[in-house]
Amino acid sequence: MFQRLLLAVDGSQGSLKAAATAAEIARRFGSRVTLAHVMHMSDAVRAATSIAGVAGPEWASGVWDKQAKEIVQEARKAIGLPDDQVKEEILVGHPAEMICRAAEEGSYDLIIMGSRGLSEVSAFFLGSVSDKVSHHAHCPVLLVR
Repeated sequence: MFQRLLLAVDGSQGSLKAAATAAEIARRFGSRVTLAHVMHMSDAVRAATSIAGVAGPEWASGVWDKQAKEIVQEARKAIGLPDDQVKEEILVGHPAEMICRAAEEGSYDLIIMGSRGLSEVSAFFLGSVSDKVSHHAHCPVLLVR
């Protein structure tokens, strides 16, 4: 039933709870899980711009990549599945759009994500990522509280 799971992670407590849920589903169904973290383009540009005056855009990009990898590694630890069952992806763009695109292009059966992420203030003004994904994804979306 759920053979391919896309777990969206952002480093928030909600995404770590979603990781535990994804692990449970994967164990039950023998699913493969892809951990996906999306670096929002405006955040990446902002980081590069604010740091560029001191160390240059290459250094800023390296810091941003390192942070994304740390988020994915933390989720990998939380999920606790064997390496052959877990894949990692770091994407750049608008989180909701990139999650939906990755899910469709990868033919995922289920997207799992926290109901609230790190951007709760911007979500108040722009709508939450989880809300947008749940309305636009081609497959079922499990939001974990």
